[in-house]
Amino acid sequence: MCGISGFIDSRKSKHDLLTLQKCLHHRGPDAQGIFFEENVGLAHNRLSIIDLSDSANQPFFFDNLVLVFNGEIYNYAEIRIELGKAGYSFATHSDTEVLLKGFHYWGVDVLKKLIGMFAFAVYNKATRELYLAKDRLGVKPLYYSCKDGSITFASELKAFHQANSNTISYSGLVDYLRYGFTVGANTFFSGIEKLLPGHYLHFTQGNARQVSYWNAEDYIHNPITIQSEEKLIDELEELLISSFKYRMVSDVPVGIFFSGGIDSTALVALLSKHFGIINTFTIGFDDPAFDETPYAKKIANYFKTNHTERILTINEAKERLNDFYKIYDEPFYDSSGIPTSLVSELAREKGMKVVLSSEGGDELFGGYMSYQRYYKYGKRIFNLPEFVRSIGSQTLIGLDALLGVSPLGNKLNKAGQIMRENTWLEFYKTCISTLDVSRINQYLSENATYNNTGILADETLKSSLHPIEIFMLWDLKYLLPDDFLVKIDRATMFHSLESREPFLDHRLVEFCLRLPLDYKIRNGQTKYLLRKVLERYIPSEYFNRPKMGFSIPLFNWFKSDLDNLFQTKLSAHQFSKAWPMIDYNWVDKQLKIYSRSRTGDKELNMVIMWKFLGLMLWRDKMMANG
Repeated sequence: MCGISGFIDSRKSKHDLLTLQKCLHHRGPDAQGIFFEENVGLAHNRLSIIDLSDSANQPFFFDNLVLVFNGEIYNYAEIRIELGKAGYSFATHSDTEVLLKGFHYWGVDVLKKLIGMFAFAVYNKATRELYLAKDRLGVKPLYYSCKDGSITFASELKAFHQANSNTISYSGLVDYLRYGFTVGANTFFSGIEKLLPGHYLHFTQGNARQVSYWNAEDYIHNPITIQSEEKLIDELEELLISSFKYRMVSDVPVGIFFSGGIDSTALVALLSKHFGIINTFTIGFDDPAFDETPYAKKIANYFKTNHTERILTINEAKERLNDFYKIYDEPFYDSSGIPTSLVSELAREKGMKVVLSSEGGDELFGGYMSYQRYYKYGKRIFNLPEFVRSIGSQTLIGLDALLGVSPLGNKLNKAGQIMRENTWLEFYKTCISTLDVSRINQYLSENATYNNTGILADETLKSSLHPIEIFMLWDLKYLLPDDFLVKIDRATMFHSLESREPFLDHRLVEFCLRLPLDYKIRNGQTKYLLRKVLERYIPSEYFNRPKMGFSIPLFNWFKSDLDNLFQTKLSAHQFSKAWPMIDYNWVDKQLKIYSRSRTGDKELNMVIMWKFLGLMLWRDKMMANG
């Protein structure tokens, strides 16, 4: 796990490269290296995980190629053997050398051979071509900016804060106000994009071309032929064991983020059997409604893990809130980043350098109860005649305007937005968002075109897909990489800790995409087939319980502090000065709704208020950092 950055730009110097590298020091404090030649620069910050020797430091060179690489190639030993048969020799035991020589031999086709998480850059000194590549599910981040025949790239947006004077992206702002994070290729800055999961970028002679080498839709439309349920359970168990064991490959200590839920219990159960005593880490809360530590401790005792738990207190949460935008480099709604930061720090304090997390299990096995709830709701709506839905939508949205600052107005408006959608995809996106694009546009002064690059569209979905499969596919392609994987990557790397996601092994993902929905959700029970595997390792009463999710009691903890923050940060003078493109009347209305609902100790519009506050906290931190 590392930080990479670089550029091809005739206007930039070695000093500019060192500035990029310095911004990413937290991602790789163990070693730093650069390549700079004829206004081409590649920089690397190393967190040593495999082959700890200096000989494995980067940039790595072979023939005319230069590589900087972030991530892990878990099957590098097998690829190394294959390359050895083709005549290649090796000076290190690192996956970096295998990746570079694999690229030398196969070119970009090496991507199809890799089992791992990665973001890397390869520069060919002879042809002056640059390749950027990202793993299939988007576990590792990579941002880039192409302008005037040049390109700059980096693992985090922090590097671009220092390197350029950036303007706010309209698309990024709309995404954040709608979902709480930027979606697809969008970022919060104009001219800076994410490299999409399952894509590589080829930059030559001043031009960039992004190419897809893996796509989830190719598998979801190719269902498995069912022979027997028992064989499916066997196949899933085999894939889980292989994926989990690969993620234990390390020359440094490895731990597991453990909630006691089904996914993390599967990690603990299978690895305990195959690796003996393992290290588990759990964060709890002093509010029983959010605290999972009793469940985690019970299972940890069952498997006799080396277990560490810690309760996140109100005061600690407040301290973490102050540091939130040291970790996240664009506005980010997901407050569970606070406990994720704490559990990362805890694991690092206990000597871990690598942790496994269970991100992806819900998206693969239908784990969110909201999938079933939205489907039932949608069926009722789509069974209504179109003219009834149209009239109902207009009426509900109109009532919002008539009610003024009534807390009920936001809910009526949202219901009206949902009723007017005509497809399952747009219905789902509206259900999970605060507002739709057209509604947000009413409050923005800019009139730019929304960037839909890489965004799943209705026409890409075939009618054979069940609506819940559509919901799951959207989450796998966007919610997972743009929210959850961003959260865990930044929180762990802020503490110089590598996070690995065993459920996102592409072989396991492809199997789950092809799996019929009935083997994911059956009779209302989520994760059906995964539960069947888990029952082979632990009695079901240990894990059959309502899903809690990893969140914090935001309103209860911060209500007194939020009263003060909202009144100061969201005042007309401060907010309008910082965000002149947003109509302050919108903010003022939500402030008044908050005040009214707060009197009754309710949190009816906390979502939008937290987003407004996030804009201010992020801008304050960015301005402080220059």
